[in-house]
Amino acid sequence: MDVKQLIKQVEKQGITVIFLNGLDEPGRLIEVNGQPIMFIDNSLDNLTTYNVILHELSHYENDHLNNILSQIPTYAHHLEHEAEKDRIINFMSLVNEEYPIDETFNYVSYMKFAQVPSRYENLVKEMSKQFYNRNKKEKRI
Repeated sequence: MDVKQLIKQVEKQGITVIFLNGLDEPGRLIEVNGQPIMFIDNSLDNLTTYNVILHELSHYENDHLNNILSQIPTYAHHLEHEAEKDRIINFMSLVNEEYPIDETFNYVSYMKFAQVPSRYENLVKEMSKQFYNRNKKEKRI
């Protein structure tokens, strides 16, 4: 799935996606009169754009906009962590659909490619094991 297909999928969920120049952050999800709007920095490359959309989509799917605790900095950090974990898992799942994870999978190389921060190394290792075992069981590899 490319970026345009991902945007169409997001828009089917009722989210308006707007690309802007000069954002202070790669992406932001807000709600205006009950309508979710996802702002994406127009200067990002395709891979980063893809990952930012997945991250912001996680905020939407987990209803972070309506969580009153999101205004508390420590809890906001928790929500960002949750969205980032979802982004990593969702991107890895999409990669696995296209290129099934097998015994040659190099998670360190993958983390660099997928722009995964090192603090999520254990998550990537665990998910790669799960995908590998599922692929083996389903005879995809």
